[in-house]
Amino acid sequence: MNTHQSDFETANKTLALIEQILTYIKPQDWTFAARFPGQFKDFRMAAGRLARSRDRKVKVYGRVLVEYDRCLADFDKGFTQAKAAKAAKIGARVVAAMKEVPGHEL
Repeated sequence: MNTHQSDFETANKTLALIEQILTYIKPQDWTFAARFPGQFKDFRMAAGRLARSRDRKVKVYGRVLVEYDRCLADFDKGFTQAKAAKAAKIGARVVAAMKEVPGHEL
């Protein structure tokens, strides 16, 4: 589990940043990768490494993070209610997958 510690930290930091964006910025102005390109590049790389893990629960968590990253990238192209609903649905899956990984919390 320690081999993925830096990836977990990167994911946690980025998820906290996403939460701040969703909380304090109007939905029409939501941009993620365009506003913080370095942070989201690191997030994308960490999610990819987690998705290739040998541990099944970590792999599921990584795959959900990859899917969430793709969903958030759609917001950089423009906001729609359908995109917001999809992001909320995937966000719930991220939280559920995170709870399955032993010793990992946000």
